[in-house]
Amino acid sequence: MTTSTSNKGHEEEAEVHRVLLGKKQILVTEDEPLLPQLERAGVLVEYQCREGYCSSCMIKLLWGKVSYPVEPLAWVHSGYLLTCCAIVKSDIEIALLG
Repeated sequence: MTTSTSNKGHEEEAEVHRVLLGKKQILVTEDEPLLPQLERAGVLVEYQCREGYCSSCMIKLLWGKVSYPVEPLAWVHSGYLLTCCAIVKSDIEIALLG
């Protein structure tokens, strides 16, 4: 899903993606990591460092694509993502751990 926004006469494309968490749907952008966007939507995710060092914010990625502008130092298991530094690149479905 792509939306256009106008900024003083300049057209900018802001990528907006759906995040499915159970029956909840959250719209997020590619402008910042997933963690702060989940927090604003009222989804509490455990975290410690917020910089990709500790993996406390790891959640299950059921399907979809994310990217990391800077490779996290913590090990990211296949099928999981670090919410503190992952940028959502498509519609995704996630599941919280625990």
